Amino acid sequence: MKKLFFLLSISSLLFLTSCRKRYDNDPSALMNYKIETAFDEMTNISDQAVTGNMVYYKSGEVVYTKPGATTNLPKTPCNVIITLDTTNFPRTVTVDYGNTNCDCNDGKVRRGKIITTYTGPYLAQGTLITHTPENYYVNDVLIQGTKTVENMGLNTTSQPYYQVAINGSATNPDGEVLNYTSSRIRTWVAGFNTLFDRFDDEYDITGTATGTFSNGGGYASETTTPIRIKVGCGFPVSGILQITPVDRPVRTINYGDGSCDLTFTVTVNGYTFTIN
Repeated sequence: MKKLFFLLSISSLLFLTSCRKRYDNDPSALMNYKIETAFDEMTNISDQAVTGNMVYYKSGEVVYTKPGATTNLPKTPCNVIITLDTTNFPRTVTVDYGNTNCDCNDGKVRRGKIITTYTGPYLAQGTLITHTPENYYVNDVLIQGTKTVENMGLNTTSQPYYQVAINGSATNPDGEVLNYTSSRIRTWVAGFNTLFDRFDDEYDITGTATGTFSNGGGYASETTTPIRIKVGCGFPVSGILQITPVDRPVRTINYGDGSCDLTFTVTVNGYTFTIN
């Protein structure tokens, strides 16, 4: 699987719009950020686990095991145990942080397991990758559900594209629950012919998402213009996203004209704010 560490999905980008809470007390962006980012990280973590480069998501040693083998290093509270099962089908990668919080190098604490199954190579049409958390917490937020990534082959312009779906929930330590679903198309628009240079990769992301809160309320989001991600930039460079919280005005996020300037605008009730 090609590593996609710098790839952001459109919902994780909503965190960047959480600054709009200065205009109201809507929690949608922050909770959406927690769950979508956690599921995005599962893809990154499993990719790094396969290659052995867990630098961003571990603290302590990485301990590899295979079916029938014993670990060579003892498990300490922040050692990460990676189990690779390449003999059965589908193939499985399990990343185990243990039952107590582990301080990771990205500044977050994690505990629990991420179980990833894959039916083939990331670049092969028909490959289905499934990420499933098990008693998995990020910063004491319980993440549950599944994320699937299916390689759909080439589109009409000969670009690889993927169907990405999430059906999950995030539970805060105070008991508040966000139930979340999303359906997106991720199109690899540039860089797929240079597999060893991820920094020239570009993606367009389209789709919808919905969230409902256990204490009432929720939101829906829709991409009205594809969100362009340049991996070398690490920030969305263009595209428009609309977020509609229940009983609140629509928020329109415009990520710009393609420049990597770390700037976007948020429009609410006819007022536009520039964020940089």
